[in-house]
Amino acid sequence: MQDKAELMITALQQRIGELASDYETKIAMLRAEITILMNEKDQREKELNEYSKEIEEKISSVAQ
Repeated sequence: MQDKAELMITALQQRIGELASDYETKIAMLRAEITILMNEKDQREKELNEYSKEIEEKISSVAQ
């Protein structure tokens, strides 16, 4: 009876370890995706600001 309980405990510990590992992997993947999206957002904001400055320069040169 004790052997059966020990086997069940070992199996449950292994399963918990697998679940924790899967969780950590998914968290790492989500963090990587967030980093990529933040970098893309920053790049787009930079490009938008550059374009905005370019438009402002063209408008001010026409107004003079």
